[in-house]
Amino acid sequence: MNINWVMAATYDPGMGFDVGVFKNIGPIWSSYKAWRACVSDNVICHDSQRTQELLRREFQRVCNFYIPVQHYTDLGRPTAVKLYEGEYLQDTRDLEDIIALHLAASVSDIVLMMGFDLAKPEAMEDRLENHRLRNRLGLIRKVIADNQQVQWVLIDHVREPDEAYLSLSNLTRDNMHSVIELLGPE
Repeated sequence: MNINWVMAATYDPGMGFDVGVFKNIGPIWSSYKAWRACVSDNVICHDSQRTQELLRREFQRVCNFYIPVQHYTDLGRPTAVKLYEGEYLQDTRDLEDIIALHLAASVSDIVLMMGFDLAKPEAMEDRLENHRLRNRLGLIRKVIADNQQVQWVLIDHVREPDEAYLSLSNLTRDNMHSVIELLGPE
């Protein structure tokens, strides 16, 4: 059974984070924004400028570094990077989270989601941010709905998910303690 973690860009595991326990269950996928906090195995960066900065530091030597295929040539055909395809035309927050979910789904039977907030969003005064957040929630729902063969588990989600997620039969919720007890090493 292939199990993978996807950590949201804003997820901060805190001081009690034992990366070994997580990695004994499965590899960690995340945005470059969460890499340091989560010690991710598979890191996504969709932004060309940020990718260039990370490549200058040879970031691809410390993880599986995923960049868009359309940036590959423009960035000088860097070695030891992984490529992904796809166009993302919707304006959204933390696009790398959506891409990480897609990539993890392609190699998983179970995806454990940490730090994702799928609750009905509170209305914000900034209409553009409201729009971005609605797009994010719609894109995440689409990944889950389009990958029915994958069981998605929302870990330690405090609030009730938005009603749009409740109809997804392949999305469940659980807490970290139960997941580690069930899937961790004996």
